[in-house]
Amino acid sequence: MSQISNLYRLQQIDSQLDASNTNLLNIERDLNDSSTLISAQQAVTQAEEQQKSIAKKLRDAEDKSYETRVKIELSEASLYGGKIQNPKELQELQNEIASLKRLMVNLEDKQLEAMMELEDAESKLMWANEGLHDVQKKQIEQNAKLNGEKTKLQGQIERLEAERKATLPTIAAPDLGLFEQLRKSRNGVAVAKIVSRACTACGTTLTAALVQATQSTGQLVRCPTCGRILYPG
Repeated sequence: MSQISNLYRLQQIDSQLDASNTNLLNIERDLNDSSTLISAQQAVTQAEEQQKSIAKKLRDAEDKSYETRVKIELSEASLYGGKIQNPKELQELQNEIASLKRLMVNLEDKQLEAMMELEDAESKLMWANEGLHDVQKKQIEQNAKLNGEKTKLQGQIERLEAERKATLPTIAAPDLGLFEQLRKSRNGVAVAKIVSRACTACGTTLTAALVQATQSTGQLVRCPTCGRILYPG
């Protein structure tokens, strides 16, 4: 195999390695990305806090209703017990009972409102928990798939690195140095194949003499525009 063929093969290996390593980094990023799970967990936490807050509101309303009901019962027992004979005291007691009953109506309305709010909050909490369960299930499935792809990529990288290691001794040191330099300065592509008399890297149309030189001189020929090493194919 000629020197240019060895360089072109090295270019193919390195391009595949670049792609595989990029894909591996993307997989690692996706495996470490827990933003969706965190968002679902936060939704559950918020729903729980809201449910607890409304449940407390309902308990407070129930306690106040109970206390008011007891006061009404005690006041009515005093009113009808016969112990109070003073008309003024009886009138004041009747007024107090009327006031307590008005308060009781208001408290019962608040209690009913809190019950409806609690029902809604419990429904939202249920949906938040179901959403979290779905996210967890999907993440487990996605991670299993990603780990499978990761293992496959690691095998490809290991094979390509072994192939690269075997290819390096077939390339002269000066040519390898030029190759590495071009890889760094030309976005990872040091060797460009000629297709239809054009450099596939930059699209420059090549002269017939230049194309012929890549096929016959045995010397490395570079694209006059982008400077990459040309491979006749």
